[in-house]
Amino acid sequence: MLCKAENAKKNSNGWGVIALEFLSCLCYHSPVMMFRKLITIAAAIFLVQCQTTPVAGGNVEAPVAQMPSELCYLDEVAPLVRVDLKYCGYDNFVGRPIAGYTTGRRAILRKDAAQAIRRASEQLAKEGLGILVWDAYRPDRAMRDFLAWSKTSDDSTKAEFYPNITKRGIYENRYINRYSEHSWGVAVDITLFDLKTGEELDMGGRHDLLDVSSATRSTLVTPKQRANRLKLRDAMAAVGMRNYSKEWWHYFLAKKGKCHLYDFPLNDNLRTSD
Repeated sequence: MLCKAENAKKNSNGWGVIALEFLSCLCYHSPVMMFRKLITIAAAIFLVQCQTTPVAGGNVEAPVAQMPSELCYLDEVAPLVRVDLKYCGYDNFVGRPIAGYTTGRRAILRKDAAQAIRRASEQLAKEGLGILVWDAYRPDRAMRDFLAWSKTSDDSTKAEFYPNITKRGIYENRYINRYSEHSWGVAVDITLFDLKTGEELDMGGRHDLLDVSSATRSTLVTPKQRANRLKLRDAMAAVGMRNYSKEWWHYFLAKKGKCHLYDFPLNDNLRTSD
């Protein structure tokens, strides 16, 4: 009888093979040979355990985490909305993927916030406009990542994202705080785009431009750019979303109710409640 893990793996009752091999080791082998065979048997036990654990459907699959019942994937509620989560990639003020964003690219929101975005997208579609989401739920670990980055000497993104202030100024001017409504699942960073062309409306500045010119009513942009910002503001106000005046792209539920701070990383395959 050969004492090989593959024999146990192929046998429908691998544990029986392993038992016989163990008895063989005790009866017929020297201590050295018995030690070697016991090592092989241990490997066989590992394989059998991995491959014979009963599961529905006969397949061994890693368990899928459950999303908190009050949250949802935005694309399941608001199919007209486009999503491009900036913190999943390198096009952001830190210049790299952010902690909590490396494992998924689907936007998550609290259900009431997602419904508000849906209503706004449906109204804007009547005008030929769509909503593009740059950020939604943000794990609290991302906020800790921002803070850690702010204490480094890396200024590689300064010219593009915070040209007129220091890293310390980002916090002092309240562009970022230690905690965020994003981590409660009730805030979004968004812009408008033309449904026919797919082109974003000119807002007079990019997402996360941490500068006074990013204020929603700033006079440092053209009248047309300011009008586009106000169009977005009015559309969101109509569905109960309030703008953060220093950032034309940032909106949050005006009636947030009881909030929870979440820190689970993004995951595109979380189980959702009905």
